Amino acid sequence: MVHIAMATTKSPSRSAEILQSIRSMIVLYGSVRTTSLSRKIDRSILDLPLVSGTITTHHLANAKACARRFNLKDFEMRVLVDTESLPPKEYAAVEGVKYVVQQDASPIRGVAGVLSDATKNMGDDEYIIVSSGAQIYLEPLDDLVHAMAKKEADVAFVSSAEGAPVGVWLIRCGVLKSVKSIGYVDLKEQSLEEWKQQHKVCVVERSRAYTHPTRSLMEYLSAIRSAAAGFGSGSTIDEDPYREDWESAFSIIEPDAKVADGALLHNSIVLAGSTVGKGAVLVRSVICPGAVVAPGARVCDKVLTGVAKKERVR
Repeated sequence: MVHIAMATTKSPSRSAEILQSIRSMIVLYGSVRTTSLSRKIDRSILDLPLVSGTITTHHLANAKACARRFNLKDFEMRVLVDTESLPPKEYAAVEGVKYVVQQDASPIRGVAGVLSDATKNMGDDEYIIVSSGAQIYLEPLDDLVHAMAKKEADVAFVSSAEGAPVGVWLIRCGVLKSVKSIGYVDLKEQSLEEWKQQHKVCVVERSRAYTHPTRSLMEYLSAIRSAAAGFGSGSTIDEDPYREDWESAFSIIEPDAKVADGALLHNSIVLAGSTVGKGAVLVRSVICPGAVVAPGARVCDKVLTGVAKKERVR
């Protein structure tokens, strides 16, 4: 008698099913905490440049990595902007990712309310990645998402032992259906506590910060330095006690900015529409559109919107 071994098909794990069920990456951007930087730059913080691309394109690159790694179909990155903030620029869709900017997220709804509204047409068993917009990743997003999916939870988020704010979540859309449709509903203070009683909520622990905020001048400059160092460095301007203050890590000059020969940029950014004169020195500063730095002038630790003149020698 001949025995024929029947091939068996291994069922996908629950974590693999979760990864295949990811529908959208929602990037939240709003004016909950305005800063001097956000008030003066005359653009969305998401449109500020990094050494390569902008904060928005940094998010798009991470979304593309998720779509490719997890073989996601019809995947979108949706930026939800509240009515008080400037929306980021529109970009053409990148390979495997549809890019959408939606500016109707009311600040009176709270984060949980906004997410509930945004996912009302999604299936209960579909998942969303939720990310803060005013940040960059110090660890690849697809690695973080994979770690959250392995928890096989309805709600997962990544926490840092350093106590940094939570920067990314993975949430099953059916959980969001329980959020009331009217009024302010906060994610961490209200909904999360309720979900812990009704759903499986898990935390992925990281030993150090995996994102870097970009809301203030110093946060933004430190984020650029970290991005320039590459994924996994996790470094910030304040972390290295042996770093030489005079050693510049980057300088960024946008197209349509005018910077004369002989100007010195030390960890500084010159945005389009601004002018920097010959011999000027910029240190840890952002020069905004329309601002003028006169020849020989010095600008240090500022978000400059007006005119900086050379100081007279007394």
